[in-house]
Amino acid sequence: MTDGMPSAFSKTQVGRVRDILAHLSGACRAQTFYPVGHPAVRESAAGLMRALAPFHAEGADVPLTFFENEVLFGQQVLLEESMLFDQMVRDMSASGANSVTFTRGLTVAELERALPLLAADSHLIEAAGGVEKAAHAANIPHVIIASVKAVEREERALDVDFDTTAAAKEAYSGALDLLRELDRAVRSDRAISTERVRGVVHGLVDSVVTNRYALLELAGLKDYDEYTFFHSVNVAILSLALGSTLTTDARFLNSLGVGSLLHDIGKMGVDTSILNKPGTLTVAEWESVRLHPLHGAEVASVMPGLDRASIVIILEHHMRYDLDGYPRRRPRRRQNISSRVVAIADAYDAMTSKRSYSVARLQNEAMEVLAKNAGTAFDATLVRGFVQMLGVYPPRSVVRLSTGEVGVVVRPSVLDVLAPTVRVFADASGALVAPRDIDLSEGAGDARVTAEGAGDARVTVAACIDPVGLNVDVGDYL
Repeated sequence: MTDGMPSAFSKTQVGRVRDILAHLSGACRAQTFYPVGHPAVRESAAGLMRALAPFHAEGADVPLTFFENEVLFGQQVLLEESMLFDQMVRDMSASGANSVTFTRGLTVAELERALPLLAADSHLIEAAGGVEKAAHAANIPHVIIASVKAVEREERALDVDFDTTAAAKEAYSGALDLLRELDRAVRSDRAISTERVRGVVHGLVDSVVTNRYALLELAGLKDYDEYTFFHSVNVAILSLALGSTLTTDARFLNSLGVGSLLHDIGKMGVDTSILNKPGTLTVAEWESVRLHPLHGAEVASVMPGLDRASIVIILEHHMRYDLDGYPRRRPRRRQNISSRVVAIADAYDAMTSKRSYSVARLQNEAMEVLAKNAGTAFDATLVRGFVQMLGVYPPRSVVRLSTGEVGVVVRPSVLDVLAPTVRVFADASGALVAPRDIDLSEGAGDARVTAEGAGDARVTVAACIDPVGLNVDVGDYL
């Protein structure tokens, strides 16, 4: 612990934050309706102080950030609390005073002086000369208030260069090779190198953080004969991409990467005739398949130095958000957030893959299934984040546009989940044309065309279509 700010807060500490948010919300609401010094304001400030006291007694400060409709405690995104305190999160995100740290030495009197600033809207803060000037004038040294804004980063996903694309391909290929090695090791009862696994995952994490969409394009790769291997790598990529929208904490992402890459390691001990059986499984065969999370966790548990969080993912990825999945746990205990991330990625890639017992769904159909099961099988907040990240028509989706042209989605839009960037490769008659990109989220340029003199009309996706039968290799256009 350094200067009152631990590198990671304990589970108990994270559990206490909801009480702080409840009191902070009440205090801001009281300050909105009553003047400084009113008994209601003093009482709410005292309640907030009591909620903060355990942290300060442990030598820890309390850092909260309200940003893009989410609340963060230190580096950790609090998904449930973001929903529970949605209005306060929105208000503080918009106010400009959206980062507040309650440090040790804080008094109730100082907290009362801080509340008008915490409850103020952006206009009042601007009129006071900005957050820093207003905080200085309020004389609140133990309430550090700042304005956090989006940092303009070099988004290489929007201008992909050769190096990051090559790195993504190398990371994907390395993960496939690792899984082939693991399969041989598990089936021959040989030891598995944890360091080898960590090294491969580090490459995936680095590629996701550096250029998320270069790796997401590869996440659509499928191989019927090596389904388990490609599926595991795709799930790891999708999980890391979703996880990186929640936090950039390296330990979290590496644990998530290991757990998601190894999530189906228990299937390596299941007879391939069962895994590839085209018909209905017998009761005994289905029971064998249902045990793969437990067997996988057992295999992972004897890998020296493997993060416990990764083992939990392997065990829980089929438990479902409502806990009606498998394995059943007694007493019932909620899925870990990393397990919930992997469950969504696992389901999406499985639905969009051809298997011996099922055909592949179109990408937008898989998204619809996820949305329909949000809140039951899957965490609704994470499903929403998954759709926002990939769009309704994810990369590698083949689509027919409202103009009749056909193309492949190369990149989702951060503005509109229904309006990705599409690389058109065929005209309305089906004839191949020189590829060109159309950003459907733009209101001008190539995103608006005149079709047969029909006037200026915005191009939209008319349908997601099956690439089988188009006589083209989608990968040639990516």
